[in-house]
Amino acid sequence: MERINREMTFLTLFIGLFLFLNSTVYGGTVDNEGTIYVAHWTHTPENCPGRSTEGAKMLSDFWANRDEATRKGITILGAYVTVTEHDYYIIVQAKDYASVVKFFLPLVPTQTGSFRPVLPMEEWIKINQPK
Repeated sequence: MERINREMTFLTLFIGLFLFLNSTVYGGTVDNEGTIYVAHWTHTPENCPGRSTEGAKMLSDFWANRDEATRKGITILGAYVTVTEHDYYIIVQAKDYASVVKFFLPLVPTQTGSFRPVLPMEEWIKINQPK
């Protein structure tokens, strides 16, 4: 049951991402400078970094560092958390993969995560046309 709930949460967020990207690509807020990545980070409630002062500070510092990330070429397009499931979904755009890795490094000791490059649906449709 928990797996179904997680899959439904991911599906809901992915649909939200699609709607977000679809609206921002045409609204002019996505600059097409770099690749868009969808990141998913999670931890168990028992291992929540927020349960300790040090862990809570790490999470706060990570999020406060977003201005520094912007200066290094990472644009945060969206960030969402499922509070009761301890899942984070962060959508970023960057010109290079190494910058994305560096941005997420502070989460590695306490989280399990991944980030994947994605295309706006309109770009995929153009690529996927029969020749």
